[in-house]
Amino acid sequence: MSSIREIAALAGLSPASVSLYLNDKSTTRVGPAAKERIDAAVKKLHYHKNIFASTLSTQESKLIGIIIPSLMPLFGNEYTNTLLTGVQSQLSERGYGMLFFPSNAHTSVEIVEEQIHRSSGCDGYVLFSTGFCTQTQVEKNILELQKTDKPFVTLNIPEMDSAIRQVLIRDLEVCSGTRYLLERGHKRIGLVLGRTGGVHAKKLYADHRDILEESGIPFDPQTVVYGEYSAEQSYTMVKKLLKQHPELTALNCMSDIMAASALLVAQDLGLSVPEELSIIGRNNSLHARLASPSITTVDLHIEEAGKSAAHLLLEAIAGSTGGQKIIISGTFIERETVRTLQ
Repeated sequence: MSSIREIAALAGLSPASVSLYLNDKSTTRVGPAAKERIDAAVKKLHYHKNIFASTLSTQESKLIGIIIPSLMPLFGNEYTNTLLTGVQSQLSERGYGMLFFPSNAHTSVEIVEEQIHRSSGCDGYVLFSTGFCTQTQVEKNILELQKTDKPFVTLNIPEMDSAIRQVLIRDLEVCSGTRYLLERGHKRIGLVLGRTGGVHAKKLYADHRDILEESGIPFDPQTVVYGEYSAEQSYTMVKKLLKQHPELTALNCMSDIMAASALLVAQDLGLSVPEELSIIGRNNSLHARLASPSITTVDLHIEEAGKSAAHLLLEAIAGSTGGQKIIISGTFIERETVRTLQ
């Protein structure tokens, strides 16, 4: 295995300069030309940093623990993968890696406890939001992270009063799917939510109910179903909903995969979209872009949120103190599945 000294000799630089650059590629203490020579030497010598040796010498692991409290496979959905893409893009620029530990636990709190325990050597943590968590579980998960005395950032978890580092995605305040449909003449709107009891599902439920009632439209809980973020479950529940409530002219879906399932149900029932049924999704995922017709949705700018979380965490690791909030606002992406009623 090649060493720092071999890279330095090949690049014609000091081992100290090579080590400085390899530990922090954003450093300005090594010039652009020197960085190019180091990169060329690294490539030629097939050098790979020994992260464990680095931990012993610097007391830094250069690893970030990714905490995802979910019973689902860690990489099983586009939402999580896009968040991770944003986080990873920022961490890798600074020489950090990500550490994941799947868990066989049965509750959100147990999963987080196990993941924290198994990644105790990390320099910091990113706590993801998932539909699996209730508000009480979210608060317990944050308490567990505070016990580690390591810096951490929460990512799209409901806003907390405590002085912690948070990245918040504000969509309902500026991009309510229910309000969007109302403004286009729809008054009989069904709601397709994620997981029963999830903090985000509860928030969307309240938004839907309150906006309808403020507009003088009676809210019917029977027009709300839960798709559990599953294409199969969403298909079953939406089909049942539309058969029981044929008066509905629109569906507000909590995710694009559930919106895509709703679109398939409409096609199977012989309903034309958007002429007879309008559908709006959420996330601006591949499901929305590739569907036919393509699905109108809310872009939550998920990758940007992931980048912001990594940036906050790296600042904290570097010594920044105190809580901080970064707010990402959603935007509507208008495509082909919503019709304006006359």
